[in-house]
Amino acid sequence: MFHWIRDFFVEFFLKLGFNTTYSKLMAILIIAIGLFIVGLFLYYILRFIIVRIIKMSFEKSIWKKSLYKSKFFNQIAVFLPALFIKKIIGEVLIVGSSSELFLTALVNIYIIVNCTLIINTFLSGAADVMLQKEGTKDKPIKSYTQILAIVFWLVAVILIISIVINKSPVGLLAGLGAFSAVLLLIFQDTITGLVYSIQLSSNDIIRNGDWITVNKFGVDGTVEEVNLISAKIRNFDNTVSTVPVKQLVADSVQNWRGMQDMGMRRIKRSLNIDVTSIKRCTPDMLEKFKQVSLIHFYIETKEKEIEEYNNTSEVFMYGPNGRYLTNIGVLRIYIQEYLKSNQKVRSDATLMVRQLPPNEYGLPLEIYCFAATTEWVEYENIQSDIFDHILSVLNFFEIRAFQRDSVKQNPS
Repeated sequence: MFHWIRDFFVEFFLKLGFNTTYSKLMAILIIAIGLFIVGLFLYYILRFIIVRIIKMSFEKSIWKKSLYKSKFFNQIAVFLPALFIKKIIGEVLIVGSSSELFLTALVNIYIIVNCTLIINTFLSGAADVMLQKEGTKDKPIKSYTQILAIVFWLVAVILIISIVINKSPVGLLAGLGAFSAVLLLIFQDTITGLVYSIQLSSNDIIRNGDWITVNKFGVDGTVEEVNLISAKIRNFDNTVSTVPVKQLVADSVQNWRGMQDMGMRRIKRSLNIDVTSIKRCTPDMLEKFKQVSLIHFYIETKEKEIEEYNNTSEVFMYGPNGRYLTNIGVLRIYIQEYLKSNQKVRSDATLMVRQLPPNEYGLPLEIYCFAATTEWVEYENIQSDIFDHILSVLNFFEIRAFQRDSVKQNPS
């Protein structure tokens, strides 16, 4: 239909003194440049129209926002002019001619690449949407989309090669077996990452949003992204670390998700008691301790039990014989009851106050319980308040915390 355009340029260059071959080449080159300019012009028009339509509709759609961010609509605007140019080539150039076949092949390659980009930008936008939804935001969605992207790019490469060598893609796939060793070598990191990424997901080792600690890499923070090759973790000092997916499967990873799901965080800290301050409770001490409501019932019950035991004929009340209440024992029960009454401590979880083996720093009295929060600052405040209180009541129970004397030794 538009063959006259080619004939016009060929005659024009012949009149300028060029031979037939150069005249045809120059005509084809001008036509190719002209088609490119037309396609570029159509792209800007279509992009303007599409963007205007998108902005005018679905104002609160997360799909629109995510697809716009991934440049999906830009790729659509590029795709439509390519179809138009492919149609025009057959109208301007002689169908079946070498120039027509060459330009058509270039446009076909461009369309294949553009279609692959359209699919990948859609996958990227879809992944962004899924990462914002409650049911899928903690899943390694980007790993799955990257796997699909690799598959589509492999198909695109096969189609492009089939166009270049002018053979059917089916025959090319049949001969791909001989090329598999090369592919494995080229994509070995990707394939390895794919395997470990599947293991990471199937074993539910980490999810987006998990707080993990990997001591080997000095990582302690929140997982922001998991892809085929690595996981991106934002540490609590706001630095960002990337850890290979392989290492997350092969090495030890501490995941704090269980703590976050339960809504509580463990407190496990000991206080060293000066053993020289441990002693039996005198009647005056017991009367004083009974004034504390948390341990009043315990002391009265224990006194009756001890009195009954000591009054039996088998016990000789002399020296260390018999049973007695001690200030350390009463303190231990007091701390335990205090923790049970503390609303910021989970009473439905394990709660105990125990003695650890004595050492050169005294007798460790360990507090083991769970704070009713996972928020870091609040957790530290709860823990500090507990030990502030315990340290302040030691003197009431006539107990001293161990503290090494800082004695300056004279040089010899």
